[in-house]
This record gives sequence, structure tokens and C-alpha cells, in this order.
Amino acid sequence: MPCQKNNLVHIKSFYILAVSIIAICSCSDTSIKETPQDVIDKYERLVLQMKADSIAQLFTTYAEIGHQYQPPVKGRDSIYSFLSSFKNITVIRNRDEIVSSSIRDDSATVNGSYTQTVIVSGKDTINVTGKFTATMIRDKSNWLISKMKTRSN
Repeated sequence: MPCQKNNLVHIKSFYILAVSIIAICSCSDTSIKETPQDVIDKYERLVLQMKADSIAQLFTTYAEIGHQYQPPVKGRDSIYSFLSSFKNITVIRNRDEIVSSSIRDDSATVNGSYTQTVIVSGKDTINVTGKFTATMIRDKSNWLISKMKTRSN
């Protein structure tokens, strides 16, 4: 009987150790390494390259983007279509500066300003500046933009 009791103690100890290791490994595999600020940095780079497909993937399925006094574009597919429509625009400079950010549970808000220089139809150079607010949510593996609003200075 004492031998059986010792085996039971060892089995319980092994079980607790195995569950602990699984829990630790599970947490490290699902941890989010990217911050909301990293998403804005990636957005900045992708806009400079005008990669509509990659930009659209930074948004949730039902995301919304909009500029002051214009109706919002709703949905990742619509955002992709909207961005793809700028065939005559070449972005030669794009800078997003983060002014503030806050994270609460699985949501974040990033406020900042943007400066952009574009060439329209290969001839007209236009400089634009303004402010943005990006609202994000955290899914299982990363942060996604759920709403982005911009306004000109």
C-alpha cells in the first residue's frame, strides 16, 4: 500500500508539472508581440508603397475608414477597393507621428498626425497634413484597426 501511495503522489506531481508546462508554452505561443504603435508604423510603410491588399489586411473585416466631411468606407473589402482606385497617385513621402496611445483590455486608441506628399497623374505634387485617430481591437494573434478617422489641418 505505501508503494501505491508513493506512485499516486508521483503521478499527481507529474500531472501538475505537465499542466504548468503546457500553460506556459500556450501563453508564449499566443502572446502578441506587435503593439498598436507597430501597426501604425506598418500602415505608414505600406501607404508609402501603396500596397492596397496589405493595407486592407491591417483592418478588421467590418472596419471603417473616413475623412472629415466624407462618408466612411465600411468593410475590409471596400477599403481595399477604395485604396486600389488611386491608380494615378504616387506617394513619395508619408509620415505618421503618434501623439498619444492608450490600451485598455483588448482595445486601443492611437492619435497622431500625418504628413504626405503625393504626385497626381505624374505631374502635380500635393502636400497634405492632418490628424488621425485609429481605434484598434486585439484578436487572438494581433492588433487590427477597427476604425480610422482623419481630418485635414
